[in-house]
Amino acid sequence: MSYDPAKRTTRELLADWAAIMRQLRARDVIRTHNNPIGDTAEAIVAAHYDGKRGSFIQAGWDVLFRDGTKLQVKALRLTGARGRRNLSPIRDRDYDAVIVVIFNEDFRVTEALRIERRTVEELFPHRAYVNGRVITLTKKLRAAAGVSFVKLSDAALDGP
Repeated sequence: MSYDPAKRTTRELLADWAAIMRQLRARDVIRTHNNPIGDTAEAIVAAHYDGKRGSFIQAGWDVLFRDGTKLQVKALRLTGARGRRNLSPIRDRDYDAVIVVIFNEDFRVTEALRIERRTVEELFPHRAYVNGRVITLTKKLRAAAGVSFVKLSDAALDGP
């Protein structure tokens, strides 16, 4: 039997969503009750680099390499409904690079960028009203020195 969300009531869809979120937490893909985009990106990046995910009490980085390299992970899910290009603010300096993971509407990775910290600091000034630097995905950013494309696979999400 196939699952047809169009035949589910709103209450059933919300219950499905809650059950899915519980299962993703049980599988350690997500770690909060918030939107799963950021946690999912962190899980993919940690798997790709064989890194360790940070805890909630430390600030500045999300994934730690064995050699001590600290990555900040940012994510964006493009749904076609809007043209958002800004990522959440970076409020700390305790990182070496930012990995930006771009998902399509179905949570498939379509693009990933590695941006060195010095490039973030050169291109994106500190904004007092958000107390951080806001990366905006542009052609200029993609062409900048200190930016490289990462062949990031979301295959880590295929298993249990």
